Amino acid sequence: MSVKKRTAVLAVLIVFLIGAAAGILFVLPGFQKRTDVCLQDFSVSRDGSVMTVKTSLYGSMGFIRAIETKQIVKEIHCSFYRAFGGLNSSFGAENRFEIKLEDSTEKIYFDRGSEPDVLVLERDADTGAWAPVYPHLPQS
Repeated sequence: MSVKKRTAVLAVLIVFLIGAAAGILFVLPGFQKRTDVCLQDFSVSRDGSVMTVKTSLYGSMGFIRAIETKQIVKEIHCSFYRAFGGLNSSFGAENRFEIKLEDSTEKIYFDRGSEPDVLVLERDADTGAWAPVYPHLPQS
């Protein structure tokens, strides 16, 4: 193989590796959990089957892109995920998420990572109305 061909192959390989590394660095943050999410507002559908939560972050940097919910008996536990891209990227960012409600659901918790999940919403046993639980700020 000539020197020119070797140099061209090496240049293509370097460009490919840099592109792959950049792609990985762009995608990886989107799979990390956000544990600093707070409830801003919420609404419940007329039939009571879906709750829409509006969220924000306690920190000044970053965005949320997705929610994952897990029903545990009468509770829903919510985990949130970072937006794709760098530390302050808003690629794929959202702040409103729908949570499917079962008739038996009484409480909604937000994931706090290594801390216990924090209760943010609770259904009144007598009226069936949902209300925020305060304070739901992360412990500092």
